[in-house]
Amino acid sequence: MFTYRRVKNEEELEEVYRLRYQVYCTECGFEDPKDHPSGLEKDDFDEFSVHFIAIDRAGDIIGTVRLVNYSELGFPVEKFCNIDIDITRIPKDGIGEISRLAISKTYRRRAGDGVYGARSGKPGLSKADKVMIDRRRKRPAIVLGLLKALYRESKWKGTVNWYAAMEKPLYILLKRYGFVFNPIGKEVHYHGYRIPYIARIGTIESEIAKKRPELFQLFTDWNRSPSFDI
Repeated sequence: MFTYRRVKNEEELEEVYRLRYQVYCTECGFEDPKDHPSGLEKDDFDEFSVHFIAIDRAGDIIGTVRLVNYSELGFPVEKFCNIDIDITRIPKDGIGEISRLAISKTYRRRAGDGVYGARSGKPGLSKADKVMIDRRRKRPAIVLGLLKALYRESKWKGTVNWYAAMEKPLYILLKRYGFVFNPIGKEVHYHGYRIPYIARIGTIESEIAKKRPELFQLFTDWNRSPSFDI
């Protein structure tokens, strides 16, 4: 149903900012709309980021995430979160930060879907009925698709660690699929209540290969079409 890839031009990037405004300013209240009078949510880190998009069959951008690269600004996690570890020992040229995940409400607020598009199942159903519910709808397809695009970019760049500031529901969701992130600080109010994490990509690869071999094959199949199905 979806295609996942890097942003190609300024027009697509503007649509990314518009989607982020919709999610972060209008729907969730993470950002004050007055700070973004143009209707585009962006910050200083965007200039140093690689942006990824999910596109539906109609050609509309319905999901986005960015990989923040190291620059003189540092990383958002280091700037806005209270970190308990010695970050000076982490090689800056081998780290990137996963940031600004946003999914259109059209694809994350269907009946029974969670905020990240993962279907939790309807209450009151028997165990057998729950198993028979469309399993593909249970998977956070858009999140996983964006992560695959981000993973490919990271492998190409030689990135070995990921930073992320996540809400607990997203952390739990990713852990279910083998994305192991380790907390490095206490919860802070930063676009909602979030905890700073770090992850080693090699560890994630091992966990996904063990827990979700079909997903590992999908992530590591470089020849597969970008319009892949999860």
